[in-house]
Amino acid sequence: MLNWFLSFEISHYVLVTASLALTLLVYLVFKRSSDKQTLLQKQILQLQNEIRAINSGNLGMGRTIKRFAEDIANAESLNPSNENELVSEKTYQQAALLLSRGASTDEVADSCDIPPAEVELLAIMRHSGVAKAS
Repeated sequence: MLNWFLSFEISHYVLVTASLALTLLVYLVFKRSSDKQTLLQKQILQLQNEIRAINSGNLGMGRTIKRFAEDIANAESLNPSNENELVSEKTYQQAALLLSRGASTDEVADSCDIPPAEVELLAIMRHSGVAKAS
């Protein structure tokens, strides 16, 4: 009977030791997974903050681009005659060139589609030296 008691005591100690070791192992695994979970939660929070910052920057940039587009549209609507001014400037340059080559005011008025009075004014300016200076 003593042998059985001693054998029971030894197997009991082994069982208790194994249980403690298993409990310690489970605790360490749980602690490690808990630490990883905490780290991952911090990383998720950091990424969420970065995404919010990027979205905020994008919204601000979008507003700025929209404002610039509106400014450009307003500038274009305020000065639609730029193209017309360039065309008319070329027309008057062509008329001055024809006058310098000896064309009559009627010929210049017909070919450049300019009123005769304006062609005469160009001719006067050309003869007085005003057109040559500019």
